[in-house]
Amino acid sequence: MLSKLLGAVGAVLLIVGVVLAVRPVHAGGDACGSVFQPDEGITPMQCDARLNSRGTLAAGFGAGGLALGITTFTLTALRDRRTRVTP
Repeated sequence: MLSKLLGAVGAVLLIVGVVLAVRPVHAGGDACGSVFQPDEGITPMQCDARLNSRGTLAAGFGAGGLALGITTFTLTALRDRRTRVTP
């Protein structure tokens, strides 16, 4: 049950991270683009702070989701191994 819960929370965090990275950023009414592809023709000083903070949030959510996913696989592997070894 714990591994399913951790896996679900990890998947949600990964999805939130991807959505934050892909969703466009706006600063002062100007479109800045997304974290992956900033808009062209915009001066960097208008959007740098917003894009940097959005990139930090996306990386944090993505790393958290990845860590929970790895933890889920580790717990599942340990549980499977423990049931195979125990007579």
